[in-house]
Amino acid sequence: MKPVKGNCLPVRRAVILLLCTLLLSACSGSGNSPQSGADTAGAPGTGLDAGDADGTGTAGDTGQMSDEPGADTTGGHVDATADDTGSGSEAGMGDGTPDPLAGNTVTVRFDITVPSRVSDALQLEVVWGDETLVASWVGDEYWTATADFPAATENRLIVTFYDDNGGIVLGRLEQDYRTGSNESEVLVILADQFDTALWDDDNDGSSNLEELIAGTSPTGSARVLLFSETRGYRHESIEAALQALEELSASSDILTVRAEDSAEVFTEGNLAGFDAVIWVLTSGDVLDADEQEAFENYIRSGGGYAGIHAASDTEYEWPWYGSLVGAYFERHPEIQTATQDVEDGSHPSTTHLGSRWTRTDEWYDYRANPRAQVTVLLSLDEDSYTGGGMGGDHPSAWYHAYDGGRSWYTGGGHTESSYAEPEFRAHLLGGLRYAAGLAD
Repeated sequence: MKPVKGNCLPVRRAVILLLCTLLLSACSGSGNSPQSGADTAGAPGTGLDAGDADGTGTAGDTGQMSDEPGADTTGGHVDATADDTGSGSEAGMGDGTPDPLAGNTVTVRFDITVPSRVSDALQLEVVWGDETLVASWVGDEYWTATADFPAATENRLIVTFYDDNGGIVLGRLEQDYRTGSNESEVLVILADQFDTALWDDDNDGSSNLEELIAGTSPTGSARVLLFSETRGYRHESIEAALQALEELSASSDILTVRAEDSAEVFTEGNLAGFDAVIWVLTSGDVLDADEQEAFENYIRSGGGYAGIHAASDTEYEWPWYGSLVGAYFERHPEIQTATQDVEDGSHPSTTHLGSRWTRTDEWYDYRANPRAQVTVLLSLDEDSYTGGGMGGDHPSAWYHAYDGGRSWYTGGGHTESSYAEPEFRAHLLGGLRYAAGLAD
């Protein structure tokens, strides 16, 4: 029986349409279409092209298409999902794998205070395992260094403080240090943690830190004596005051020597080696008659004096000293905030201040107003606090030339926190420099 040609045409058309549908479906899938292989003009899920409006292409639904050789059963769906999850070359390791090093480092900042030392070539080196850092000078005796280290790792930490003029080691700290697991951390190292006694290059019994043997010339450097003996009330802030003065001196090329007792220190021969003597919160009767005479001759020879806070609570039976310091302490109210007026802003101890200076301290009244004998730098506004007893004219810091020498005094400095205040430290440094003859 011969086939009826008229009946074959629809079948051929159906086959052609099916092949076209398969081809279009494959192309649609490779083009990352937002639809799962379906054109928006066709019926959802059928995979039909818009040309199948007569419905003759029903054999091309998704289930049948998946059985065709070479058919892409996923179409554009995987690519769309990949875009949604952010996989690709910009995420992770490029194939979606997390970076194994992410979160395995910690940023460590070393805040270091070194022992006082005058030199133009100080260096500070930090070694931790295979890492070596050169610390940066911040100011005074403060240094800092920052680096990224492996987290939760322990190595030997070696911090060396040296004078590069001759490669002379001045002190070293060695200890084990283990990093934590946080993103950052701070390690604080204090001056007294450095071993300095071990380093004595000339074997004379004095450490390198105590001597200028590293090539730095002491010529031109001022020397000051920090005197802190007490026979009356002893302030808890004395140590903080001494440390602050040593730090400030080192930053200004001034050598310092501590003396907690006057014995064998207040002699004419010894005092002649200092440009100034700083009476650091002294109290009571601290010098005997011979020591008093030696100190008087020191001032008459052009020496300098600076008194801090309780220095005016010292040597009440020695009128010469009372005139040197400017005024004796009388009484004080409780510690509180008060405002001082800056009467002379041209002095090195007040140039950094504005017209008014408000801070917290213990505010002294004095037995007599020193204004007639001194140049007043600061005066207290008694309306700014309670308990002041000198009225409208209440000097609180001053300076003057006296008996051939120089004298500077400040009533501030009772509290330990005073010596961490930048403005008060600058006030002290200006007074120190004036007393040492380094500033007018």
